[in-house]
Amino acid sequence: MAKAKTADRTRNVSAQEIPCPTCGKPTRIVKRVKNRQLGIAGGMYLSCTACEFARKK
Repeated sequence: MAKAKTADRTRNVSAQEIPCPTCGKPTRIVKRVKNRQLGIAGGMYLSCTACEFARKK
């Protein structure tokens, strides 16, 4: 039988444990697409799980 390689990978949670500067909850890394109507640039962002905080990484 073949061994499942995806099950052996460990998840990197250390990058997600950055606290939010406004509320203190953990943040996560998200990828956003460019939105010309709202004037939001695309790219990688740090986004809060609880409030509306988002900062370009």
